[in-house]
Amino acid sequence: MQFKDPATGKWQGYNAEMAEDLAKVMGVKLQIEDATWQTLIPGLMAGKYDIVMVDMWATPERAMTVAFTDAYSTLGWSVMVRDGSPFKTWEDLDKTGITISVLAGTADEQTAKRFFPNATVKPLVSENVNAPRLEVANGRADAVVTDLPNIKIFIAQNPQAKVHVLQEDRVMTPTGMAYAIRPGDYHFLNFLNTWVHARRESGREAELHDKWIKNLKLPTQ
Repeated sequence: MQFKDPATGKWQGYNAEMAEDLAKVMGVKLQIEDATWQTLIPGLMAGKYDIVMVDMWATPERAMTVAFTDAYSTLGWSVMVRDGSPFKTWEDLDKTGITISVLAGTADEQTAKRFFPNATVKPLVSENVNAPRLEVANGRADAVVTDLPNIKIFIAQNPQAKVHVLQEDRVMTPTGMAYAIRPGDYHFLNFLNTWVHARRESGREAELHDKWIKNLKLPTQ
């Protein structure tokens, strides 16, 4: 959904292009501030930036702190494991001795704990969003829980990792993804909702979804 190109140091992806579109519509200069998942909401509330435009699930718990736009997409959680692993279903992972890696402070962590209460959920504090997926690829964890698009992007960009989606047709708790702002600015929130709907109705959202997510091909296992 968004990633920094190591060759150029510039942000790319679905949300990077949506941010560029938003700035163009508003007639303002886009300034992107780097943040970790742990500092996203605290940084927003502290006024370090005006809006959070990442693949963030709009959960009731987060809505107690921030104001969410209408959902720009709906996704659920999926599972990634190594090729050749003995796991055939999600239920195979919900056992003592199984380690599931997630990024600390994210909805991934809470979802993994809820769906796999008998496994050990290993939260990683890292600025690298791929850190939990690398744990699986390197054999330090049995599985990772996150959204399917990010898993697909990781696999497409790292075919040498030898990992795959476990039961790709299954999804946990489909939830809307939305952008977040500080509470209190009704006009800004109303404008953002109008913009989100306009981009969906114009086909721009679908165009970016196809470009960055839908057309990513998983390598044959």
